[in-house]
Amino acid sequence: MKTRQRFGAFGAVTFLLLGLGGCDPNSACKESPECKGEGKCTASEGGVCYAAKNEDCKESKGCKVEGRCTAKDKACVVGGPEDCKAAEACTKFGMCDADQGVCANLAKAFHGACGKECKADGLCVQKDGKCTALSEFHCRGTTEDKAEAESPCRKEGRCTAKDGACIAGANAECEKSVLCKKEGRCVAEAGKCVATEALCKEGTICASDGKCGVKDGGCSAESTADCKKSARCKLEGLCTAKDGACIAATSADCGQATVCAKDRRCTAKDAVCVK
Repeated sequence: MKTRQRFGAFGAVTFLLLGLGGCDPNSACKESPECKGEGKCTASEGGVCYAAKNEDCKESKGCKVEGRCTAKDKACVVGGPEDCKAAEACTKFGMCDADQGVCANLAKAFHGACGKECKADGLCVQKDGKCTALSEFHCRGTTEDKAEAESPCRKEGRCTAKDGACIAGANAECEKSVLCKKEGRCVAEAGKCVATEALCKEGTICASDGKCGVKDGGCSAESTADCKKSARCKLEGLCTAKDGACIAATSADCGQATVCAKDRRCTAKDAVCVK
């Protein structure tokens, strides 16, 4: 009888120990808000919950909303564009690209490492290790409708992103540029804004600066005759054509100009009229 009692007690203890040994050490983490929200469903030796498996991340709110679906360094992160594309960040807000561990819209992103290239050529975002232009926003230097003053769009009419570069995609882009106003480059051709002979002759740049011909894609002063007809010849003595511009080549140029009569700047020096 005593033997049976001892055996019964021993069996109960063994069952209890086996039962305890079979408990899931991660059960507390699996029931925690960290598991459901951040995929931290595995317990460390110290009892801290962390993300150990992609499966746990993919079931979390962080994956469904922000694309953090890949387990890395004990946390759920954005592992690539495939993580973003199914997330609310993409479907609701257009943030479908993986960028530095988060989902983003690279078409509207501006990376600090591309500052100089962005300002000069619209190469504003890093991709595959180099700065590139992915959208008109990069060419304009802003996500606003009006291009920044120093952007390639505003200065040179290069407002269209194509093959990673900003180019002049239409005449309308050129017509709004500084190049059109200053050099008559108002027509889009082979990705650049260029001048035409007709535009130069008909434009204000011919009447004001004597730049009535075309050279290297821009309006240019190609004849002294054109310079002598210009407003700047009459006002400033810039009446002789040289290297595509009208200059004051002689004191005779200055002598008939307004600057001589009013300001006594009647002597030609270094291509301008001086006292």
